[in-house]
Amino acid sequence: MTETDGKAAIDDRLLQQFFAAARQKEIADDGFTERVIERLPDRALRQSYVWTACCVVLGLVLFVAFQGWQPLALGLLSMTRMLVAEVRPVPFFMTAGVLSCLALLAFVQRFERMLA
Repeated sequence: MTETDGKAAIDDRLLQQFFAAARQKEIADDGFTERVIERLPDRALRQSYVWTACCVVLGLVLFVAFQGWQPLALGLLSMTRMLVAEVRPVPFFMTAGVLSCLALLAFVQRFERMLA
């Protein structure tokens, strides 16, 4: 054991002795702490849902206001044309089918977890 390890062990013991008396004392608060703890998660969860809903609505409004579907559609069309032109049609559509099935499976699993 090095000198620093021994000093750290002594410091830990001294801290434990110092706080031992405080750990044994219980402060009477008429259940105030329990009431606060019971209220925190529900309020925080509710605020999280409200904040998420506000962000989703704002995102949708901005998407519609700035016509976000146009660049999205153009990009998807361009990507599809490029993939079809560069890849043989049969493997491309087989790959697209497999990926679609996997995406559907992942969606169903998440939906089931959300309902559970």
